[in-house]
Amino acid sequence: MIRRLILARSASLILPALMLAWPVATPAALPAPNSELRQYVHARLADVDGMPDAAAASYARLLQASPDDKRLALRTYRQALTAGNFKLASLAAQNLDKVKALPSDAVLMLLSDAIVARDWDHANALVNRIDREQVFSFLVPVMRGWVAFGKKSRDPARYLAPTADAPLANAYARDHYILIMLASGRSDVLADVRKLIAENDSRALRLQLATAAILAKRNDIAGARAILAGGAPELAVARAALDAGKVPAGAIDTPALGLAELFAQLAIDVKGEGRSPISLQLARLATYLAPDNGAALIAAADLLGLNGYPETALTLLGRISSDDPLWEAARQERGGILLSAGNREAALADARRVAERPDANAAAFVELGGILSELERPADAAKAYQRAIDLDAAKGQPAWTHIFLKASALDRAGDWQGAKALLLQANQLDPSQAVILNYLGYGMLDRGENLAEAQVYIEKASALDPNDAAIADSLGWLQYKRGNYARAIIALERAVAGDPGQSVMNEHLGDAYWASGRRIEARYAWRAALVQADKPGTERINHKLSDGLGDIVSAK
Repeated sequence: MIRRLILARSASLILPALMLAWPVATPAALPAPNSELRQYVHARLADVDGMPDAAAASYARLLQASPDDKRLALRTYRQALTAGNFKLASLAAQNLDKVKALPSDAVLMLLSDAIVARDWDHANALVNRIDREQVFSFLVPVMRGWVAFGKKSRDPARYLAPTADAPLANAYARDHYILIMLASGRSDVLADVRKLIAENDSRALRLQLATAAILAKRNDIAGARAILAGGAPELAVARAALDAGKVPAGAIDTPALGLAELFAQLAIDVKGEGRSPISLQLARLATYLAPDNGAALIAAADLLGLNGYPETALTLLGRISSDDPLWEAARQERGGILLSAGNREAALADARRVAERPDANAAAFVELGGILSELERPADAAKAYQRAIDLDAAKGQPAWTHIFLKASALDRAGDWQGAKALLLQANQLDPSQAVILNYLGYGMLDRGENLAEAQVYIEKASALDPNDAAIADSLGWLQYKRGNYARAIIALERAVAGDPGQSVMNEHLGDAYWASGRRIEARYAWRAALVQADKPGTERINHKLSDGLGDIVSAK
């Protein structure tokens, strides 16, 4: 599954009210006895320490003692769902409903209960409630379609027909219309799947896997194999399952699987920087509905890792079998979680094991290179990227991305000339990539190499991607180097507006302000640059704050 930025931004407009329902920890809301207060503190500490199971157990004991405490019930619901204790989460949600304090997102828990129990009448009533409460009404067409499918109603896909006044609902309904049609035995939508594949649609891969699995379950092996055409490694794994006489994992042909897919997709769309509590709750609901679904497990693990629960995340990923088409994605997710948790050597060992296999592909060496880069070993990373480049060459399919990654690693290892040669090679492979041109131009600019040539590269990059903040920074820095401070400020202000937290951009803007005589604004910009500066940058910027730029010669 792939993020959909447009959907995420649209959904975010209607979800802020949910945040208001998020409980604030306050002992005043709890019963007075010291034993209960200690139990509450124990629960909060367990949560902070990344132990959601222990926290949920403590909240459960408190809730049993005070079943009418709305705030406690809400805290218990959130913690139980995070921990994957769905029985407790359901009980807490029911308590909240009884006291008229159930938040809109928790209605999805009750709906999930009804779907798991196959209680279609109750599920339908809950979908009507979700529609009335409006927060998640854009998901209602998909929900109605899958509930109708569960009830074996006539033409359940009719609920997902697009309407002119609901673009967000249409966006989520599109794939589920195809899936419900396929699950109903209809094959006329295969043309729609093929069209999305041909268009390189961002969600086409997920549809390919689900479609092939559904067709294989119907013993249409030829049709399944045909829909799996393509070079993605996930497709290769699914084809291998067919070769072994197995049905590949990934079918979405039940209401539980359908809503799990829906909730997992929405969780990804609204996660932002990853700390959104709602996104984690949605992903956890997906794993409740489909406990063995690879996509749901990866989405939940990703969000658990980002929210401080790495051990729980790794446990979830361990449930994905090696013959699942998403196993490699799960393994890469595991590596990312290990890195984020500070267990870099374990992540490196994991990546090395895969890269050392006889059937290792270019992606395995790219991942190894990425981890070596994280470990500040750019020379070793460059060697790993070279292995990926060699594999590409053996297949006659050179990839500019892998050449670019090696160039970046060589640059950080101190070999700019080697990096520059690779950047030129990558640019020859694909002259339309602004990122290559910008890296090349800025690298030359930063080293004082042929400013006229550097300007050509940077201006080409800007023409290709005029809204990119990094390219705007390069343009501004080019103007600064040429002494055109007014034009530099215009470009650098645009760069900072596009990426306000970027240290180097703020530092560049401060330099340009200082050079043009705007000393107060320069110091504001430099202070902003300090927030995300590394150690050398901090020393350099503090020197500027103390002494200015002297004769306007920048140290960066």
